[in-house]
Amino acid sequence: MKRIVILTALSLGMSQMSAQTDFETYKRQQLQKLNEYNQQKQDFKAYTQQQREEFEAYRSRLNAEYAEYMSKAWTAYKSSKAIPVPKCPEPVKPVTVDPTETESMAIFKEILMASISPSAKPKEPVMPVVPLPEVKPVVKSLSGHTFTFYGTPCHVELTDEHRFELRSVKEREVSNGWKLLSEERYLPIVSQCMEYRDKLGLCDWGYVRFVQELTESFFTEAKHNEAVLMQQYILVQSGYKVRMARTAEKLMLLLPMKEDIYRYTYVNIRGEHYYIMADLKGGDEFYVLDREFPKEQSFSLYIGSAPQLANSDVMERTMTSRKQMTASVVLNKNLIDFYNDYPQSAEWPYFAAASLSPSVKQKLYPSLKRQIKDLSQTEAANLLLNFVQTAFDYQTDGEQFGAERTLFADESLYYPYCDCEDRSILYANLVHDLLGLDAVLLHYPGHLATAVRFTEDTSGSYITINGVRYLVCDPTYIGANIGMVMPKYRDTKVEVKTIW
Repeated sequence: MKRIVILTALSLGMSQMSAQTDFETYKRQQLQKLNEYNQQKQDFKAYTQQQREEFEAYRSRLNAEYAEYMSKAWTAYKSSKAIPVPKCPEPVKPVTVDPTETESMAIFKEILMASISPSAKPKEPVMPVVPLPEVKPVVKSLSGHTFTFYGTPCHVELTDEHRFELRSVKEREVSNGWKLLSEERYLPIVSQCMEYRDKLGLCDWGYVRFVQELTESFFTEAKHNEAVLMQQYILVQSGYKVRMARTAEKLMLLLPMKEDIYRYTYVNIRGEHYYIMADLKGGDEFYVLDREFPKEQSFSLYIGSAPQLANSDVMERTMTSRKQMTASVVLNKNLIDFYNDYPQSAEWPYFAAASLSPSVKQKLYPSLKRQIKDLSQTEAANLLLNFVQTAFDYQTDGEQFGAERTLFADESLYYPYCDCEDRSILYANLVHDLLGLDAVLLHYPGHLATAVRFTEDTSGSYITINGVRYLVCDPTYIGANIGMVMPKYRDTKVEVKTIW
C-alpha cells in the first residue's frame, strides 16, 4: 500500500512537471508568434513607408516636370464658337387618340429602325495617378474653410497658410505657383475634395463645380487667377484630364468632354474639343498649356444618380391623371439648381440614366405602387402611361425656356410644363423602377417616344433589338395605350437611343 502511494505521488509529480513543461513550451511558442507578428507589423510598416516615399517621390517628379514645361511658352490657339443648340423641327404637339379609333383598328406592326445609338454606360471613377495620402475625417474647425455647395455645407482644411499670390499670368510666374502648390501641405486638400466627391456622389461635372465653389469662395474675386490655378492643381492631382489657358491677364480651365455640349466656346486640340470655362467669344486668341499628366482621364456627362445634396424643399406638387391615378412629390430645390447648371447636350440617355432622386422616389413610388398593385404588366404600364400623358401640362422648350432643353426626371416634376423627350425620360424611369422592365428612347423626326420590353404576351407596334420586341409607348400620344403609334409616324423609321 505504501508503495502504491509513493508511486502515485511520483506519478502526480511527474504529471505536474510535464504540465509545467508543456505550459512553458506553450508560452515560448506564443512569445515566438508574438515576436513574429510584431516583426511582420514592423516589416509592413517599413514597406508602406517605403511605398509612400516612392509614391511621393514619383508625384514630386511628375509635378516638377509639369512645372518645368509650364515655364516654357504656351501654344497659341483661337477659340471656336460654341456649338449652338440644334435647330430641331417644330416639336410635335400632343396628339389625342381619335375616339373612333380602337386598338384593333391601329396599325400594329414592326417598326423599322434607322440606327441604334450606344448605351449611356456607367464609367469608372477617375482616380489619381498614385494614391493620395490618407487624411483624418474632416472636422469643422475655426482654422478651416467652410462654404456651401448647392446649399450643402462643406468644410475643407484650407487656411491662410494655403493662400498665395500670382503677380501675373506669364508662364514663369504660373510655373512658380504650381511649384508652391506641389508642396506636401496642399496634398491633403486634394484628398478631402475626393472624399467629398464620394460622399456626395458627384459625377465628373459635379466634382468640377465642387472644386470651383471651394476655390472661388476661398480666394476673393480679385484673386481669380489663383483660384483657377488651384482648380487645375486639384483636378490634375485627382486624375482628371484638364488643360489651362491664359489671355494677357486671365487664367482659364479647359475641360475635354467625350460628348458635345452646347453654349460653351471650345478649342480643338488634336481633334478633341476642350470646352472653355470662361466667357470667351469665338475667334479670341489665347495660349494653352498643352501638357499631359500620366493616366489622366477625360470628363464625361454621365450621371448615374442624383448627387446627395442637403435638402431644401419646395412646394409640394400633386399630380392626377384622367384615369384618377394620383401622386404627390416634394422636390429638392438644391438639386434643381444643380441640374439647372448642368451642360446641355443631345445625349438624351445621359439625362435618363440619372433616374429620379431617392427623396422623390421615397415620396412618389409607394403611392404609385399601391395603385398598380395586382395589375398585369400591360394594365400597369397603360395606367402609368396615361399618368404621364395626362397629369402633366405640355409646352415646348421654346415656349417654356426660350430654347431647346432636356430635363432630368426630377425637373419634369418641378417645372410647370414638359415636352415629349421629358415625358419619355420620365416614363422610361417609371416602368424600369416600378415594373422592372427595360426601356429605350425612340427618336422620330422632331419627336421622342419610349419603347418597353415586356415579359408578358402583349400586342402592339414594336421594334426588334437583338431579336427581342420592345413595344412603343408614347407619353405624348394622349389616350393611347402601349403599342399605339401616332398616325404620322406609323411608316417612319426611328433611331433607337438606348438606356438600359
